[in-house]
Amino acid sequence: AMLAPDRQCLVGLEAIEEGKRLRGGAILFLPGDKPYGHGRGRVTSVTFSPERGHYVGLALLAGDVASEGSEVVAIYPMKAETVRARIVSPVFLDPQGVRLHG
Repeated sequence: AMLAPDRQCLVGLEAIEEGKRLRGGAILFLPGDKPYGHGRGRVTSVTFSPERGHYVGLALLAGDVASEGSEVVAIYPMKAETVRARIVSPVFLDPQGVRLHG
């Protein structure tokens, strides 16, 4: 199971649509998927990033579709919200460690 190609992996998410935000617990689908069932993954946490000026999130997404730059659709059924998002690195701030090793 640890080597399965569809094993979930941690990814970063950024909302593509202006004025919309990601929500923790949203279900992730690919743009062509029918929004039904458990989807391809889920958003685990979301926060506003003052550094980036918009909401960012972390998600667990099936490894066979989790490539940076790809688009996903986050559906939050509790509020009937749908947001398009881009997969990015889960390291949002200082990925090279410049601030840490200043």
